[in-house]
Amino acid sequence: MDEKFSADIPLEERDEVEKVFHYLIGDDGTGTEDIIDRFSKNSHQYEKVLGGVNFTGPVQTAQSAAEFYPNNREDVYILDVAAGTGQCAEKLHSHGFRRIDALEPSSEMVERAKKKDLYGRYFNVMLGGNALDIEGDTYDAVTISGLSFMVMKKMPQNAFEELIRIVKPGKYNLFNTHCGYIINTSFYKIFPEDGDAVAAIYRRNVKALESEGKWKQVQLRHFKGYLFGDDGGVAVHQVL
Repeated sequence: MDEKFSADIPLEERDEVEKVFHYLIGDDGTGTEDIIDRFSKNSHQYEKVLGGVNFTGPVQTAQSAAEFYPNNREDVYILDVAAGTGQCAEKLHSHGFRRIDALEPSSEMVERAKKKDLYGRYFNVMLGGNALDIEGDTYDAVTISGLSFMVMKKMPQNAFEELIRIVKPGKYNLFNTHCGYIINTSFYKIFPEDGDAVAAIYRRNVKALESEGKWKQVQLRHFKGYLFGDDGGVAVHQVL
């Protein structure tokens, strides 16, 4: 069995699925706006492509959310960052979460997510150095299950500070951020200190916020089968 691909994808379609996937995530020379444009133009096949390469990010993110909020999930208020077409919201909904907003920069992806009717509010903006038009201490949790590694690794520290600002202290930021959609790599290894060098900026930003007392890591869960059969990790940080 080829764990790189879903059994639902015929052998003759796998090369094309892999090609589209790599086109979507880009490389070091691809700008954030270009990546957003690529996702917009391919929104019609986004779920087929991600499903085709056995992407389990939404499943794992929702699992951690359920673990940290075992009770009264219908009252837990979540912002789903890089929401895409709403795949993470579907998994969160299956665990009983009902109060979910979406933050997604691609208008085409947002329109597809709206058809599922799982989100309350939609913020059609990019998480970056910009301030979000959201009041402080609004959410119980933030989930990130599908943000491109090419975007994540360039994310400024104040982007994470914005997430911290809008989450109620004592609750959780849930990051399912492999920080990379790199074939044949252990995506889990972007989190530890001895992890992939390309994620050094991300780890430095995380550590800086810990040193400043803004959040602390409370879980780093290693799991098998994140993407293309490689391992993944879920890092959970508590907002202080």
